[in-house]
Amino acid sequence: MVRFTETVILKERRGDYLGKTVQVIPHVTDVIKGRIRELSDESNIRRRDHGDRRHDRGHCRQLPFLEAIRQFILEVGPENVINMHVTLVPHIKAAH
Repeated sequence: MVRFTETVILKERRGDYLGKTVQVIPHVTDVIKGRIRELSDESNIRRRDHGDRRHDRGHCRQLPFLEAIRQFILEVGPENVINMHVTLVPHIKAAH
């Protein structure tokens, strides 16, 4: 998410938001959706990992991505998007 927020900060410094308060919704989510559109122009298959491999952070950091995907589905139509949620379920041998 750092790249997306960095993009928003750079846009704000350039004056693209005309002095308005920068917010996660719509500013960060619009940048995420724009990137999804850029990538989808290159190929029909896209994978995006929204999680964080460290369990101590990531849940609140992925919310802008989930909101951007929700908005994107509404904009392009659900028939044009496959949204798959995947999670790691570790097997701990000692716990059987």
